[in-house]
Amino acid sequence: MSSPRTRSSVVLKTFLNSRKMVLLAGLSLVLLLVFACGGSDDPVASAPTQAPEKAQSKPKSPPNEHPTPTAKAAAKAGVPTAAPAPTKAPSSKTVKTKRLRYAIGAVANETNRTWAGSRQAYVQFEPMLETLLAKHVENGLIVPRLAVSWDTDATMQNWTFKLRKGVEFHDGWGEFTAKDVMHTLKILCREDSRLSTCGSVTTRAERGDAIDYEEVMTIVDDYTIRFNGTRTNSIMPFLMGAQSYEMGVWSSDFWESEGEAGLDDKGLVGTNTYEYLGREPGQSIILEKSDIAHWSGENPDFEEFEIAWIPEDATRYAAMLAGEIHVADLPIDLQQDSLTKGMKLIKSRFTSNDVSIFFGGSYYANTPEDKEAYDETQPWNDVRVRQAMNMAINREELGNFLYADFWEHMYIDGFHETLEGWDSTWPERYKTEYAYNPERAKELLAEAGYGPDNPVKVIANSYVSPGESELPQIMEAVTLYWNRVGILTEIQDLDGSTVAGRYKGRKMQHQVWPNIIIYFPIEYYMNIAYTSWGVTKHFDDDFLNATVKKLQVESNPEARDVIARDIGNHLFDQHASMPLFWFPHTITVNPEVIEDWVYPGNTVPRLCCAAYAKAAR
Repeated sequence: MSSPRTRSSVVLKTFLNSRKMVLLAGLSLVLLLVFACGGSDDPVASAPTQAPEKAQSKPKSPPNEHPTPTAKAAAKAGVPTAAPAPTKAPSSKTVKTKRLRYAIGAVANETNRTWAGSRQAYVQFEPMLETLLAKHVENGLIVPRLAVSWDTDATMQNWTFKLRKGVEFHDGWGEFTAKDVMHTLKILCREDSRLSTCGSVTTRAERGDAIDYEEVMTIVDDYTIRFNGTRTNSIMPFLMGAQSYEMGVWSSDFWESEGEAGLDDKGLVGTNTYEYLGREPGQSIILEKSDIAHWSGENPDFEEFEIAWIPEDATRYAAMLAGEIHVADLPIDLQQDSLTKGMKLIKSRFTSNDVSIFFGGSYYANTPEDKEAYDETQPWNDVRVRQAMNMAINREELGNFLYADFWEHMYIDGFHETLEGWDSTWPERYKTEYAYNPERAKELLAEAGYGPDNPVKVIANSYVSPGESELPQIMEAVTLYWNRVGILTEIQDLDGSTVAGRYKGRKMQHQVWPNIIIYFPIEYYMNIAYTSWGVTKHFDDDFLNATVKKLQVESNPEARDVIARDIGNHLFDQHASMPLFWFPHTITVNPEVIEDWVYPGNTVPRLCCAAYAKAAR
């Protein structure tokens, strides 16, 4: 008789092979249609989307001297920094392709309103907007961007940022100053904002609350701004840009002149290397290289940059093979197949993201909203069920399939050995409390009162978000493991926004869902995911709420490490989620168009930093 591990492997491989055959069969049909309809042999020659007239109501500012980047950081804040990546000199060689085309599997955002977006909107806003700080593309350390330096007091409550001089907004909208930073935060704090950064940055209010901006921020001068906090905010450098586009600064003068309606016609006015050209609703957004020399000396190889939404995996892959798309977010099986078709995989320079599966409704009734939504009959309200579902998953097998040999174990959701709170005992404890053991999983289910006559029933949400094409595969494969220990699973195919709405509305009872998370500081991630006030609320209880609040007000690094470790151990003991892997991000590129792409991998989706795409010549 074969071992449980062997039998499981056979089941998983059968599933994966059958899925691949379906995808490739669909691909063959799509390819026939593409070539029958005359696929483009010359991507350069295709006509660009007609763009609206750009804003010209203000004259372009006179030329400025653009200072070189500086690596100065705030030593007092204890923030690791590194020098920015070397800037690229303009090439004298001819680039084969004028417009770089990138395809993702779901619509990132159908609006130019940054506050109405989501983390997936990063894919279209990042090339246009810059943040005060950023992550180094080679090592992930926090480095200067629109700010040249930053500092804080001993309490880490009040932060001062020195801004870069001589930075010009697109289309002649003047010079970037402290006024534009304040404008960005006001937008984040709008009542209709869907973003979470406002409260974290101000430490005073949540979005929609009345804020005295003169109290929250002090404009010391045009190139100095101070944030006046009411509690310790050790993650302020991260919030100023390393997280995502949310603090991407855009022109306050443009807003005052054009208003919100101007965003529809003219797009966002930022300072990055690309600017808005046009949009085809439901299809794509097109950007063009700014005609204003960038302060850093960065000079993108591609004149235009198009981001296209192509939901079907096979269609997206076929478009890439036909030369219509040059970069694609593909599921793992098609990534591997692409290597046989002459494509190339590029991965981030460092481990940057994790993937976990979460229990819907696994929280205690400690807010009025929770009391209304809480369902005491959920099977995983019992820690033994949560542990059983963890031990039913063969992570080695699944990780090797998804991420080849470059994944690593995640022992607790969000905790990495490079972050505060790491406990060196977790890897050894993990072997007996989380690792693959289907027989022990069955025993735990029986102890909790479940079995063939009373099975655990699970609704597994499968969905695709931009840059996260493997999520359906993960969910489908995991259900196979659960079914083998007697957990009955029904898969629901949903879109990401529906899933987000469900868990934000406390409507995820008896449901699980996968998610890919950026490499976040522990405090930030706990605030959004494991507290009563969190946006996602994966799991929380009174201990977590109290301990996270302690972490929020503690500035001593040693004390913070102890508090974070207490949080991690609690999540570990409670089997609060199903942690799977840490991994670098990978993207599929056409080597005839792209030679290399240096990107940090700290973002979801996978695409970032279009200026660092090195064209093949």
